[in-house]
Amino acid sequence: MIDQAKKVYLEKDKLILENNIKPLITKELIEEHRKTPVGRHSHELTLVLNYFRRNHEEIAGKDLIVCTEPHKKWCLGEHPGKRGVPYKVFEDECFDSREAAEHGLFLKRLKKHGLLDN
Repeated sequence: MIDQAKKVYLEKDKLILENNIKPLITKELIEEHRKTPVGRHSHELTLVLNYFRRNHEEIAGKDLIVCTEPHKKWCLGEHPGKRGVPYKVFEDECFDSREAAEHGLFLKRLKKHGLLDN
């Protein structure tokens, strides 16, 4: 993507975040995700999750979940942006279930986008 087109895309993406996503973030929405991080969600939560799951033109640095011990341990991590390079795993951000990891990732993405106070 040429620089000007990328700039326009990212500006539009920021407008979507401010105008369409930010107003949806409520304590109730966060609680809905905590209760059901995997499966069917309300329309509002689906919009938020779809926004977060997009790559926003950058795969390097994208937050993700890495299962480090099958059926036992899931850690948050970061995509390196290149094939053949291992994911960066944050050992201080680990969970004992996929559901807990999904919610941890959701909260991290909220913070990263300035939608949740630390």
